[in-house]
Amino acid sequence: MPHDALETFRFAAVRFQREDVSVRVISMSFDVTPQAVYSWLRKSRLHGMSSLKSTKALGPVPKLNETQFSELLKLLRRPASEVGYATDLWSGPRIRHLIKHKFGLTYHPKHLPRFLRRLGLVLKKPERRALEQDPQAVKRWKEERLPEILNFARKTRALVFYADESLVSLIPYIGKTWTFPEARPEAFVSGKRGQHVGSTAAVNEQGRMCFELTRENERFTAKVFIRFIRKLRREHPGRRHVLIVDGAPIHKAKIVKAFAKENESWLRMERLPAYSPELNPSEKCWDYVKNKKMNASKAADKAALRAETSNSMRVLKRNRSKVASFFSARK
Repeated sequence: MPHDALETFRFAAVRFQREDVSVRVISMSFDVTPQAVYSWLRKSRLHGMSSLKSTKALGPVPKLNETQFSELLKLLRRPASEVGYATDLWSGPRIRHLIKHKFGLTYHPKHLPRFLRRLGLVLKKPERRALEQDPQAVKRWKEERLPEILNFARKTRALVFYADESLVSLIPYIGKTWTFPEARPEAFVSGKRGQHVGSTAAVNEQGRMCFELTRENERFTAKVFIRFIRKLRREHPGRRHVLIVDGAPIHKAKIVKAFAKENESWLRMERLPAYSPELNPSEKCWDYVKNKKMNASKAADKAALRAETSNSMRVLKRNRSKVASFFSARK
């Protein structure tokens, strides 16, 4: 019987007894034993009516004691590979195995998620990091090069932009949807492979954004990149520009270096450490456009994809607070 129904019966039993209704009639009316009714009445006399309220069960005694809890938390703060597992990630089965191996206790798989939440853990998707990344180069970028670039920008009133290129595929990303438990949601999207639209975008910390789509059947080349830089300057004339890019071949091409040299009066180019996309806030443009704005896109051909991509980029460009938010994780 639900706890709230039992609570109602207990209060009603006391009220009926005060109105001279017999215990036998009360027990028959509520389909409980007379002993239960006598117990309720006695409890109300000794401890008051508030003692008849329902209370939440405390649940079973935790299997791990406080010392074991603390030790487990220390272990889970380390990468799983340091504790002897093949990779760094902590999965449910690994944590169950760790508890059994370390403390000799077994947790049921269905109960483990609730136990992990009690520990303060949450499920998160890890950010991808390249094994080839040089941690020292990343450290030098954060502690030396980037502060020097920002200091240069302040002194010269230069605009600091991060730029990147990406392909938007006709086969879209499909995210989750709210629906009813019995429903099986479906998303009707294109299945044509090899159809995509290229886009170059640059963003800065003040929320400015410039973008350009590649032309029909055009690939990302050094000349296309130089054309984009010229467009960036047209949108923000009369200012110096610091353009930070990754080490893609088109960014290191001879004609790009020559272009930067010829225009060094207003252009300074900087390259990020290798294999470090997390240092480039413009990467978040593509995550937002592909996974948020164009989630489950119904574009059926390349022309429709081009129009939808252009519209999504324009909407993002007008939302300066959203563009500026791409830089928040860097701080």
